Amino acid sequence: MKNICIIWIERLNVQSGGVHRIIHILMQHLPQYGYTVRYFYTEDMYQTFHLYDADIKEEITIPLTGLRQYLIDNQCHLLIGQDGGWSSRLSKLVAEWKIPGMKYITEFHNSILLMEKVFSRNFWHRLAHLPTTPTHIKWLAKLRLFIYPLWLKRCRQLVLDNFLTNYRVADALILLSKYEIPEIQKLTDIDLSHCKVINNPLSWEKIESVEILQHKKKQVLIVSRFNNPEKRLDLALQIWKRLELRGFADWQLNIVGSGVHEDYLKELTENLALKNVTFTGRQDPIPYYKDAALFMMTSVVEGWGLTLTESMQTGVVPIAFDSYPALHDIITDGYDGCIIRDNDLNAYAACMEELMRNREERERIALNGLMSCKRFEINKIVAQWVKLIESL
Repeated sequence: MKNICIIWIERLNVQSGGVHRIIHILMQHLPQYGYTVRYFYTEDMYQTFHLYDADIKEEITIPLTGLRQYLIDNQCHLLIGQDGGWSSRLSKLVAEWKIPGMKYITEFHNSILLMEKVFSRNFWHRLAHLPTTPTHIKWLAKLRLFIYPLWLKRCRQLVLDNFLTNYRVADALILLSKYEIPEIQKLTDIDLSHCKVINNPLSWEKIESVEILQHKKKQVLIVSRFNNPEKRLDLALQIWKRLELRGFADWQLNIVGSGVHEDYLKELTENLALKNVTFTGRQDPIPYYKDAALFMMTSVVEGWGLTLTESMQTGVVPIAFDSYPALHDIITDGYDGCIIRDNDLNAYAACMEELMRNREERERIALNGLMSCKRFEINKIVAQWVKLIESL
């Protein structure tokens, strides 16, 4: 198996998120094992595909009607879909194409719990009572609250249907964490032997040396998209308010990122009268990781959480709510990071306070993180991909 094609829904930009980074890493490293790797992206719901071919240094555009023949003509031995956590459109196309000799992998980048965790009862309640919510959306949110048990049942069924469609077509469905399997088994009793677990690799080749711990500043870092229902950055600001009230005037919170809720978060920062908070915009996060001592994640759910392993490989102590399955693949609480009971803002602030006061303790955890993140070194994760590919 030598020719591999990868398909996803966005043009590659490694600064834009985890899926971008994973595709980029596969394209960089799989050729070292003798594979030819091509990447298609579609921005119009699988109607047109754009191929960047590194050999000819230009993009080729292929309509959906011509993609099957292109894959045949170019002897695509393996197609890897990266959209399995959101859509089953590609899997349905693969089932229609029936290309002889072509294997198919789909990767599930989200948690199976994504929809119900993001659109929880609390989400609809907040939406219904936010003063900035348009009236017609408030009524919709109140209706969802009223029929929430029925809505949740329907939501779970839609997520399961998407998963099962992908699973039944694929020769292998990749999950990011073994802790997702019990959650899927709560929804279906289907045999899951075609599910394979491959953790996400580190974002960068280099793991910082122990010496970086001597250069850390009194800085706390958040790197995130500003999508508040998912990332819950308003909780991070509320936690930071608790810390400012306890006198940590010499500590700084840097928030790297951008997104649709930027104005809301900046307004909340003003309303809470926070003093040592800086919104940097979208930046290369590496210099901020190198300076920071602590990292905050407040997400309601993640598929993996690359920012946690990015923290580990740069000597930053990651702190996260216990809100999604894969977290336990990344952090061992108290050893290489800290896991806080979900929604317990006081416990989160208390954990941070202890680490901010106790340099020896935060350096102990950061040192363990530098060691434990080696589990996710790029060469080790790519080797797992190669083993799976060769087994098909």
